[in-house]
Amino acid sequence: MPSKLQIVSAEDLQLCNGKVSISLLAEAASNVNMRLRAAVASTGKIKLDLYEIIDLRMLSGLMGEMFSTEVSKNENRLIKNPNIDGYPDLCDVSKTGKKSAINSYSLNSFLAYDDGGFEVKNTFGVKKSNTHIAQGECRLTKIQKKLVWKAHHRETNNLIAIHSDYVNKVPQIIAAFYTDMLEESDWTVKQQPKEGSTMTSFCQTTPSAFLKLKSGLMFFMEGIGHEEFLR
Repeated sequence: MPSKLQIVSAEDLQLCNGKVSISLLAEAASNVNMRLRAAVASTGKIKLDLYEIIDLRMLSGLMGEMFSTEVSKNENRLIKNPNIDGYPDLCDVSKTGKKSAINSYSLNSFLAYDDGGFEVKNTFGVKKSNTHIAQGECRLTKIQKKLVWKAHHRETNNLIAIHSDYVNKVPQIIAAFYTDMLEESDWTVKQQPKEGSTMTSFCQTTPSAFLKLKSGLMFFMEGIGHEEFLR
């Protein structure tokens, strides 16, 4: 029986018009987890170990995209940003007439969407020094206590920060945090990728950001031993 996501926060997320419930976000995460488990069941018939093939960084990004898609399916006041380089990931269209108005927006208008919304980032945690983590292994005891999320710029705020881990060798969303109090100082100075790297420039959360996010724990997966770590 799959473990359930336990809701912690009772404070829903504010939109321009109304709020998004934590229960809806937890349901979206549960749907992502279900799809990830189903993928293993289907590929198992052809002896394909899907999660050994996908690079961890790509998998982390994929899970964030899946979560954003599920939220936008179930909350019609949020849409997935149509610009791959856009900010934020989930655009707030809760104002009266906004949904029809954005049909005339250019893709460039979504680079910095005018009514805001929520950014979504995922992490599997940073492994401790001199530690080996096998593919598909639970990472709980082998990652640093302070979780780190990466973004493309230091202005990132209104962050839904997902934490993922492997459960029975399947990647799962095990928790999500939220804060609308991030400042530039909560992000490191932007780093440029090494020559020849396929990565783009990025910055990452600092310990001050982690404290803000930790106090905004929304839900976590119960019964898998992560409760103490996440709190």
